[in-house]
Amino acid sequence: MIKLKTNSIVKLCLSIVLCICFLQLPHVNADNISNNAAEFTISPVYSHEQKEDDAGYFDLNVKKSTTVPVKVKISNLNKNQDIEYLIKVGNATTNDNGTINYTNFKNKKDTTAKYQLTDFISKTELKQKVTVKAGSSSEVTVNLKVPKQKFPGTIAGGVYVERLTNSYTNEKNGMNTRNHFSMTLPVILTEQAKAKRIAKMELDKVMVKNGPEVIAKLHNVKPVMFGKLSIDSKITKKNHVKTLIHKNVNNYQVAPNSSFNFLASDSSNQLGAGKYTIDMHLQSGKRKWHLVKDFTITAKQGVPLTKQTGWLGISMMLWIVVIILILIIASLVAVIMWQRKKLKS
Repeated sequence: MIKLKTNSIVKLCLSIVLCICFLQLPHVNADNISNNAAEFTISPVYSHEQKEDDAGYFDLNVKKSTTVPVKVKISNLNKNQDIEYLIKVGNATTNDNGTINYTNFKNKKDTTAKYQLTDFISKTELKQKVTVKAGSSSEVTVNLKVPKQKFPGTIAGGVYVERLTNSYTNEKNGMNTRNHFSMTLPVILTEQAKAKRIAKMELDKVMVKNGPEVIAKLHNVKPVMFGKLSIDSKITKKNHVKTLIHKNVNNYQVAPNSSFNFLASDSSNQLGAGKYTIDMHLQSGKRKWHLVKDFTITAKQGVPLTKQTGWLGISMMLWIVVIILILIIASLVAVIMWQRKKLKS
């Protein structure tokens, strides 16, 4: 009788295992890659405010109440066609992958920034168009009007140049497809020969998305641009010391007065509902910051118990079912043994 029940239980467990197994199909993205050449180059035309003539970008030491010309030379390498270009100026921001974007056109002004590059430029010069004749060059000027009030630290942005004369019609489906060829020249602005390099990083908040994904919003609240930033983050249960998730990155770059989202835990990490703490150590050269913040993962955001992996890579729910079955079997065996002992007596 006991043997029969045991076989039934084993079959039940095997059925559960087969039910929770699934086939994951690979997903392939097909990108259309154009082999058309950009057919143009851009280069900086330096003013006397330039610190280094061979920098390859604009590194300007300016004075208050002055107008500084930022000139970009556009060379059309196509000897048979005149080409139109779009020129825009943007502000520097920090991408979530730890790189600096020198031409962000849509971001709101950081609350900790006194000025940003676009504050120094007239609306008519923020966006310009120019046509360069075939096989020739042309210069485009953006005038920086430095305010009367001094600004601390560094202001960063860039001049973005995009080729417009390059659209063609796809004859198969009638869609008008445009290839985008663009280049950027960074613009770095200071009012001191040696700008102050005192940086300060803060952990603004911790966001949790379903999965869960734990995202730490890090914020550079000073007008300082720096690189070689390493981030070492650990996630623990609140008031516990055991590390549940550890992530380390290196060589991040940070723009002045900017914030970025650091993915401390993605959906591949199995965190259930509960209260947690993120502990982060940041370092860039001699600069060091230690940032700690508590956060909560709700039942909706966390990994359901049915999907959480336990010992030997088996689902936690399956382990619970197995343990319950073992307890039932043990109870039955104990009852049978007790009854046999009672009959013998």
